[in-house]
Amino acid sequence: MSPTVSVTIEIDIALLRGYSDEHLAMLWHVAQANPADSFADQDPGELTENIGREIIRRWLGDVEPELWRNQGRDYYWDQLRRLGKWDADRVFVPNGAGQREDES
Repeated sequence: MSPTVSVTIEIDIALLRGYSDEHLAMLWHVAQANPADSFADQDPGELTENIGREIIRRWLGDVEPELWRNQGRDYYWDQLRRLGKWDADRVFVPNGAGQREDES
């Protein structure tokens, strides 16, 4: 066997509620160990957040918790929104980018 082995784990976010607790715990560890740069790509962070929210939902049992009202990133995203916007290609475009000073 080669000294280096790669393992690919496929995660269907739409099926998180159907995964066993053991499988969900494994997915949490995989998402946390993901070497992708979550500062350059939002998908790794969103995946981890979705898995974490499913864990919280199960932990609270029969109480359907409010999971999306207040988030740690709310303030940060509001401040960022004031400075520009994300274009269709998911690239941040600062307000006034490409404008001359006299057009501002």
